[in-house]
Amino acid sequence: MSSITSHAAPIHKNKSLFRSVPFQILVACGVSFTAPGMWDALGGLGAGGAAEPYAVSAANALVYGLFAVVCVLAGAINNRIGLNYGLALGAIGYPLYGAGLYTNSVSANTWFMLFGSALCGISAGFFWAAEAAIIIGYPSPGDRAFYLAIWQSAKAAGPIVGGAINLGLNANRKTAGSVSTSTYIVFIAIMCLGLPIALCLSPAHKVWRKDGTRIVTERAASWGQEFKAVGKLFISRRILLLLPAFFISYFYNGFMSTWLTTYFTVRSRAFSSFFTNFAGIFSSFIIAALLDNQKIYIKTRGKIAFISIVTILFGTWIWASILQNQLYNATTAPVFDWFQGGFGKSYALVFFWQFGGQSFQQFLYWLVGQYATDLSNLSHHTGILRGVEALGQTVAWAMQTEGNANHFVSIGINFGFTVLCILPTWIVLSELEGSHETVVTEEEVDNKLSGNA
Repeated sequence: MSSITSHAAPIHKNKSLFRSVPFQILVACGVSFTAPGMWDALGGLGAGGAAEPYAVSAANALVYGLFAVVCVLAGAINNRIGLNYGLALGAIGYPLYGAGLYTNSVSANTWFMLFGSALCGISAGFFWAAEAAIIIGYPSPGDRAFYLAIWQSAKAAGPIVGGAINLGLNANRKTAGSVSTSTYIVFIAIMCLGLPIALCLSPAHKVWRKDGTRIVTERAASWGQEFKAVGKLFISRRILLLLPAFFISYFYNGFMSTWLTTYFTVRSRAFSSFFTNFAGIFSSFIIAALLDNQKIYIKTRGKIAFISIVTILFGTWIWASILQNQLYNATTAPVFDWFQGGFGKSYALVFFWQFGGQSFQQFLYWLVGQYATDLSNLSHHTGILRGVEALGQTVAWAMQTEGNANHFVSIGINFGFTVLCILPTWIVLSELEGSHETVVTEEEVDNKLSGNA
């Protein structure tokens, strides 16, 4: 048996800015900027800024392996403890990951890097299950794609700022290799800000929306029933159909990191960690404008977005195949410095990987948000989405741990899984007729409480 928790005081007479949806999104974006944003900035350097990608790829595989397991369970756990505490738990592990990369850089201390990666993976499971539920569940359905774009921009702003730091500290380094150790120290300091920012988030029942609707939460009566609800959702027809899309959505990340480390100098990787994230911002707002357009039928919006994303993804992997063939056939393996021979066409591929990948991620968030009935149910959905996506990244990063791995294998798997996800995702889109969210207004809650008084 489950119960809807309205926790509802009468209508919010004094609508504090600090309890508004925009402020909650600002808090979530602040944590996203400081924690995973800086994590992405390190990844944007290629292999976390290291000279050799293989040990760091193993560390990232460990992060995502633990992340995959914890994230699916965290959707249920966050419902019990509250999304605000789930977000705080999620911010703790990122500085430890940065510290692990730092010690590996200065003393080849692999064990602490793996330890920090393990804690980061566990912490990240809580973070992403909570963060996604907040970004999708706190706003009204008609505003969700816009706030998703804001969130993606904040997440991208982390690597942009981090990339600017990288660029300033490493601009004179024309060779391949590892970045300066001061780069890590700056990142770790910024990552430590995530926890205090997370503690500013308001519980869902205290948040007010501009359209007068309330955020509905339905918490199961026990921990066991909460986990049972997650299991039941996981094996539902709709989620099973979406699993291939969840799995492949960020699969490109592992290969992109190896590509950067293998073929680009330190300063060109620093440039990439700065500029590539603008691709995610551009694509996020473009797709948000489409998905939030109430003048277009919701199913049509979804199909246009999906077709556009798949077309971009196919283009990148065909492009990657052509370039990789040229690189393998070169007399000596090239290392591209910025804005010099071969850099443009090789870096443009990285830009469009990010463009297509971020838009695909935002589309999937939007899609599961339409099918969720309340915030608790949405937490289960996003936990599964991020968990399966992390499983895909675990495989992707594990594939990059071998120094002599054939890059065409990674390209082929990315292309193949993209093909496999098309039909099942299209079936789910074809059944989408509107948002499934339970609508409860503040006036209804106030009337109910007045009647019970």
